[in-house]
Amino acid sequence: MTQPSLRDEIAGLRAEVEQLRRASAQPRPDPDPANPDSDTPPDEIQSLLAEVSGLVQTMLDEAEESFTEHPVASVSAALALGIVIGRLTAR
Repeated sequence: MTQPSLRDEIAGLRAEVEQLRRASAQPRPDPDPANPDSDTPPDEIQSLLAEVSGLVQTMLDEAEESFTEHPVASVSAALALGIVIGRLTAR
């Protein structure tokens, strides 16, 4: 079995973020007057979504850069993490 590459995963995440942007841009029904927390302005949601998208993109770029600069350390860390998770789930 082949594992998806980091670029494929990033492309998938970008597609999900774009789908969320489109979903949040669609008109919403009137807020429920009984629930005052449901009246978050769409502009605020858009700005928060853009901020989160930017943070995720920055983290993914940094991770990809780190993996390409230190491939042996990345594989070793993944192996160690796998062993730890395997030991924890075996109990």
